[in-house]
Amino acid sequence: MVQQTLWRAANLVFAAFFGLATYVQKNDPDPELWMVAYGVPTVVCLTTAMSENSEKRPVQALAGAHLLACVAAAGKLVSDMTSLQLAHLLDSEEGRELGGLLLVIAWLLITTQKPTTGVWSPWLAVVVSVVPVVLWGYYHFYSGLVPLQPEHCQGAI
Repeated sequence: MVQQTLWRAANLVFAAFFGLATYVQKNDPDPELWMVAYGVPTVVCLTTAMSENSEKRPVQALAGAHLLACVAAAGKLVSDMTSLQLAHLLDSEEGRELGGLLLVIAWLLITTQKPTTGVWSPWLAVVVSVVPVVLWGYYHFYSGLVPLQPEHCQGAI
């Protein structure tokens, strides 16, 4: 029972996180692409958190298909970044996009596991769900980093 509660809580945290990430894409140069990239995991997390049976086939199929698309997009970004010879990931749009995709990929990999019998324990899911929220808050609200944000990211929330 505790494991299922932790699993649901972690999915609710990530649903809120991905929902907020979807919202702030309104200022991005290509918002439609990134709203889908973060919106699909939002739906998967909400459905997983609210459902008694989190292994429902449509949700798992959606998560799996989106996972494959994100892996392909991450590969393309790595290729682009290699050709551009970018040194600092967060200083480039491609680096930030890759970071977001890696987070989506990691969470979808966790979500496709059964919460109690899979490789990932619900405790790990809770820890993993807190880290990006803290890092994002630090990045967006720490006064030393705010001037380093791209113009389209400033004032997004």
